[in-house]
Amino acid sequence: MGNTLIDRLSGAPRVARRVLCAVALIATAIAGSACGDSTGLLSPASIENTVRSYSVYAITGTSSLLPAAYQYTTEQLARPQVLSNGAVNFDMAFDLTADNRVELLPVRALVPFPPAGAPAIGILRSPAQFAQLERAPERGYVADTAQVVGIGETIVLQLNGAGCTFGEPFYAKLVVDSVLIVERRIVLRSLVNRNCGYRALTIGLPKN
Repeated sequence: MGNTLIDRLSGAPRVARRVLCAVALIATAIAGSACGDSTGLLSPASIENTVRSYSVYAITGTSSLLPAAYQYTTEQLARPQVLSNGAVNFDMAFDLTADNRVELLPVRALVPFPPAGAPAIGILRSPAQFAQLERAPERGYVADTAQVVGIGETIVLQLNGAGCTFGEPFYAKLVVDSVLIVERRIVLRSLVNRNCGYRALTIGLPKN
């Protein structure tokens, strides 16, 4: 059985025409090495934080061959799909509203019945500029709900179910740098801390 491409317009997945998709969901293997122990103490961080810039396309009104989502747990671009093994290949999809603002679509908000491994994603708006935000807050996240954001607005993500042994989340921050309306293309930057439970959102190996 092949992969299933997610089509927001129909409100349900649709079967793609022989779309080749070889997405490796390696978040468990990567994250597991950095998880804390049962006492609540975190193991030393092993993955450096880096800022990445990338473009995605609105999930509506664009070719099914163009990336319209991002998997923050592996930092991979994707066109949203439910894979043949029942997993999903993305954490957040993107769309444009009628007035060309960016809409964030967590996987559980886009897929009515989340398949195996679909993470729960909390979204928090921050008043800080992207570069100035150094640490993810512990509370205040809105879970699994679509959010419309503006250019330059800093967003913090709490990614639960990221594959950590003791259930610690990943944290990330993102910002929309620009929107190319004619192309329906969205240019973003993000930094993901893929060390389980660590909330530092600065470049380099986190210490907390």
